[in-house]
Amino acid sequence: MGFVLMGIGVLLCFANSGGFVKFMKLRSLERHGVEGEAVSDLQEWISSGHRVYYHVRIPGVPPQDTPPQFIEVGPEPRGPVGTVVPVVYDRRKPKRAKTGSLAEIDSSEERGMVMFFWVPGLTLIFVGAVLAIFFY
Repeated sequence: MGFVLMGIGVLLCFANSGGFVKFMKLRSLERHGVEGEAVSDLQEWISSGHRVYYHVRIPGVPPQDTPPQFIEVGPEPRGPVGTVVPVVYDRRKPKRAKTGSLAEIDSSEERGMVMFFWVPGLTLIFVGAVLAIFFY
């Protein structure tokens, strides 16, 4: 019975692993984010909308061989290739970035989904492990 509960818990956590990664990125941007600029390098149309490749302009830093880049997937790009857009990036890791401003970043929606899946999932893993250890 313990192994079954652990398996169900792992499936619950795995079902929302993408949401967990997105929540961690948004939370990091809320805590350590800095507003700046990014320039779009390439735009591709994909089945779920558009994929846009950006590179971040970091003020006060001399031009680098390869500036930090990030990819954003969404319904509409913010302009043609070469457009300068406002961006929020993490000072510690500039590849963690999102177009927009600090005021627009809100991780509460993702937090709710992470709590909905991960709390019961981790609880089932723990209870299953205890049952497996004591009753196997």
